[in-house]
Amino acid sequence: MHERDEALVRLREMGALVEGLQGVDLRPLKRAIERLEQKATTIAVFGAFSAGKSSLLNALLGRPLLAVSPQPTTAAITSIHPGGGGGTSVRITAKSRDELWQDVRALLDALLLNASDLEGAIRLASGLSPAKFPIHLRRHVRFLKALAEGYPDMAPRIGSQWEASLEELRDFSADEKRAAYVSQVDVRADSPLGRRGFIFVDTPGVDSIHRRHTNVAFHYMREADAIVFVMYYTHAFSQADREFLLQLSGVQDVAGTNKLFSVVNAVDLAESREELDAVLDRVKQDERRLGVREPRLYPVSAQLALAARMLAADPQDDAALEIARARLGRSDFAPTADAVAEMERQAGLALLEADLADFCTREADRLAVDLVERTRQTLLRDVEAALEKVSLAISADETAREKQRAEIARAHRLVDEAAQSVQVRAVPPVQRELQELLFHAGERVRFAYRDMFREAFHPGRFRMGNAQDKLREAAREFADAVGRRLEIELRTFALRAEQLASKAAAQDAARLADGWPVQAVPVREPDVSLQFDTADEVITFDDGVLAPHFRHFRSAKQFFEEGGQTAMMDAAMPAVMEQVKGKLDEVGGRLAERAKVALVDALSAFYGDLAASLETLAADLERPVDPAERDRLVAVRASLQSVEGRGV
Repeated sequence: MHERDEALVRLREMGALVEGLQGVDLRPLKRAIERLEQKATTIAVFGAFSAGKSSLLNALLGRPLLAVSPQPTTAAITSIHPGGGGGTSVRITAKSRDELWQDVRALLDALLLNASDLEGAIRLASGLSPAKFPIHLRRHVRFLKALAEGYPDMAPRIGSQWEASLEELRDFSADEKRAAYVSQVDVRADSPLGRRGFIFVDTPGVDSIHRRHTNVAFHYMREADAIVFVMYYTHAFSQADREFLLQLSGVQDVAGTNKLFSVVNAVDLAESREELDAVLDRVKQDERRLGVREPRLYPVSAQLALAARMLAADPQDDAALEIARARLGRSDFAPTADAVAEMERQAGLALLEADLADFCTREADRLAVDLVERTRQTLLRDVEAALEKVSLAISADETAREKQRAEIARAHRLVDEAAQSVQVRAVPPVQRELQELLFHAGERVRFAYRDMFREAFHPGRFRMGNAQDKLREAAREFADAVGRRLEIELRTFALRAEQLASKAAAQDAARLADGWPVQAVPVREPDVSLQFDTADEVITFDDGVLAPHFRHFRSAKQFFEEGGQTAMMDAAMPAVMEQVKGKLDEVGGRLAERAKVALVDALSAFYGDLAASLETLAADLERPVDPAERDRLVAVRASLQSVEGRGV
């Protein structure tokens, strides 16, 4: 039995012990049991389109369940759950009208086009030509055109779900005009890792054109037990990769954990071991620079691993044999047991699998043990408080009762004073820390400013075409990059705001607990849960801020070789950073206000619960108590104390 299963047994045993006891709050126990009952081990797979996410998942699952190389504009979230009975089932969920309109409206904005509704956008898209738009915007146009082509067939399915076979799913994924309408795919299939309770989530590409996917990615960064990040060997680090890792490092820094497993896929393309080592070293350095403190890096050939596993299951599998011969560059390869085993070793997947399973198991066990101990301590405090209350009611004379009434009255005054002064006592320190966090967010954007500028205003952009058009195109790309960077900073800021509010509430409770006069009413830690949803906080950065500084461009040669780029960069920086500060103050200010409101609400509820408990205690002092109740509490306390020695 895993420690996680044993922890659930211990929690249920504790539930049986305290069931029916007056004064024991069962809510923390029920939440702990639900968490262990419902919590599955989720591994989220991220990466740019064409990095090999689906190929890697197929290799991990041991068979080609997912279609490879999906269209980059149409990716859905695909979850692979453990299957029962060895069969495979597929459920496809289409986007709702709201999801479709979110995607379409954002793309129209990027293309500087307008439509009043989805049908208007469909009509507009039918007449668009990708060739008339800058290269980096042509994916937007292709998506809109695919949506328009698929509308007659898919309109009745908008917002619906249906069952499908794997073959139908592959056909659907390959047809962009239908796949554009898909929001989520849920697959149930038997696999070795599935039997261990693992759920895999194939996420939209980190370079997705849909801003809605950014919030999906952020959710899985927070909630997944482990994250596998896939890069392709020949282009191991893109701008989208950097932005993803920058956001992830912020999430991991707040959470105090490192759950990232980085995969460099298709390493069989390396010309030599020296070349491969150089690529891996560069990826590690880039990850450290982006805030990943201890990179875990795995060189893998997903297609080679899949072929090896398919041939191990069936040496006569012609499709797998063809893949193996192509990847190995050996037309004479024969799938003997030793050759397949060597190919599996060469593919490098086994180490990733072992480390993932070990990490997830250890983390789950550690969290389960911690949860049992925290729950035990909470129940023990409640039982001791109830025992104190019952003992007093049974044995105390009127003098002792009067003393207890005085202590309850004093505790009431402490609670009332604390509740009334929350705004002036607990909020200002949090406000100061939040302002400091926003300042540092702005400084990080300032530090990244020159890199973002150079990536937008690069020599290749100005080789052909009208220079003024290219300047406006570069300015728009720069504005988008700054907007995305601000979104990254603000999502991390929201996490830190939640953390600060929780810490401030705990400190306020600890201050009250110090010298608390009534043992029969324990001071518990307040529950602060903000769970900021920043999906609506899309930052639109004004690209017009650069237009007054286009005068620094006279020719490509002058701009890139004679200091024009540096002059424009320096001249534009104050105006850009002023807009950055304004966006941080505006959106960050709203997030900070939510954190402060959540803190005040949590403490108000906390002090309200304490006041109610004191009133209940005062009433209980006047009621007769059966001595058997005290005996049961003594026995329960002894049993709870013994749980620590038994371990989990």
